Amino acid sequence: MVPADIRYSASETLFEGLADVLWKDVDEGWVRYDPQAGATLLLAPLTRFVLDRLSVPGRVLSEDELIRAIRQEEPDAALEDCRQLVAAALGALIGARLIQAAPSHSLEDS
Repeated sequence: MVPADIRYSASETLFEGLADVLWKDVDEGWVRYDPQAGATLLLAPLTRFVLDRLSVPGRVLSEDELIRAIRQEEPDAALEDCRQLVAAALGALIGARLIQAAPSHSLEDS
């Protein structure tokens, strides 16, 4: 299980050459082609949802906040299913270097 104090944000890689990145909706999800990196990624719809939530410069969200956002869109979604799918999405996005994880800093640490 991921520690509760881990938060996620977009990496600089996501924003580099963003105007050149191409997206296409396909049956399996979303295809993202980045000509600068020469890389093509297939993202499941939920992974794209997570990436969209984190694609705002300066936004930092926890896994629980992402799960809440999904359940607001899909209120009938089972909590445990959401947890597993969000964890998989975060792992894929970190592996693709599109997001990064960092421990949050509480006010007590200041």
